[in-house]
Amino acid sequence: MLNARKNTIIKYGLKPIKYYQFRHPLSDWIVLFIAVIGVVWIFYCIKTWIYNFCCYPLSYIIVTGNRYYTTNTDINQTIIKLGALGTFITQDINIIQKEIECLPWIQQVSIRKQWPDTLKLHIIEHVPLAYWNNSQIISVTGTIFSIPEEYQNQDNDAKIPYLYGPKGSEKAVLTNYYIFNAILKSNKFQIKSIKMDIRYSWQLTLQDNVHLKLGRNNIIERLYCFIKIYPILLQEIKKNNKYIDYIDLRYQSGFAVRWISSSITPVLYNK
Repeated sequence: MLNARKNTIIKYGLKPIKYYQFRHPLSDWIVLFIAVIGVVWIFYCIKTWIYNFCCYPLSYIIVTGNRYYTTNTDINQTIIKLGALGTFITQDINIIQKEIECLPWIQQVSIRKQWPDTLKLHIIEHVPLAYWNNSQIISVTGTIFSIPEEYQNQDNDAKIPYLYGPKGSEKAVLTNYYIFNAILKSNKFQIKSIKMDIRYSWQLTLQDNVHLKLGRNNIIERLYCFIKIYPILLQEIKKNNKYIDYIDLRYQSGFAVRWISSSITPVLYNK
């Protein structure tokens, strides 16, 4: 009796089949040519982008801000001193900013670039309040600065006052100016000049050319005294056709008035 064969698994080793494809040599050159053209095109695009963003020269300047003294000519001349402007990317705006801030009446300058060829300048100047010792300007914050002589005529139209004081007294004079001006303006007087001497003695001149001598002490009380007595003096002016040179308020129990001849005709204050 034949024995039954058991189930067996036979493994056959299969060898991979290799496929061969014929390639013509000309196709390699075509691929290489297309690759070169692609690289050249990409290089051209990058070069154009770099030119537009990096090599485009700055040609325009936009200036904003409240300007009392700075003219477009001032800005142009300041920038011309630095040489030709660079490109949008290469130009260092900090150099231009520092150069413009060297103008004595400039408080602050901010500069930014606007694509593709523009600089935007925002200028903040010191706000002029009064002349300081005739030769300079004092700002509303007490900063002393100079302006070109040709610009001083612009301030004459505004009738800004004159402040005088020793070196280093700017803050004290400015503080008292604000106090004096608030008191007098509320009573319809206008200050023409204020002077503090080295002894800290104060003198005021009003727009009608009346001089007030206030001295060193109790200057606010003496100013209110002037406001109180001025209507009486005004009646004397109208009655006797006389004019006031100065009023000395340094007395403890009164004041003194120096009258000038009617042949001198100052502008009188109309109350």
